Amino acid sequence: MNIASTIISQIKTIDPMAFSAWGVRSISVGESNITFKTTGMTPWKGYVKVEYDHGMDLYRVSFFKLRKSVVTTLATVHDVFAEDLVNIIDNFVENNSKLTKKVNYSQ
Repeated sequence: MNIASTIISQIKTIDPMAFSAWGVRSISVGESNITFKTTGMTPWKGYVKVEYDHGMDLYRVSFFKLRKSVVTTLATVHDVFAEDLVNIIDNFVENNSKLTKKVNYSQ
């Protein structure tokens, strides 16, 4: 099983309905990351990238917008444990204005 499949599996294990709740229609997979777009009923619509950090054995989650071929990264959360992936993504996607006060994001 490659890393991208492991990331998807870990998210589905924590919350089997997470991808549906975020309105994800397709997931792009890289060698050690996944990227998807949130749509539907979520307040925040944009892209989420989950990358595996081999050295730390943790994840980095980035939230960004793509407009006219210009990528604007809104927030990146470093050193995320697998069991925290759904909470980090869900909190940003569902209510990012409150989360930014609780989590130290770096840009």
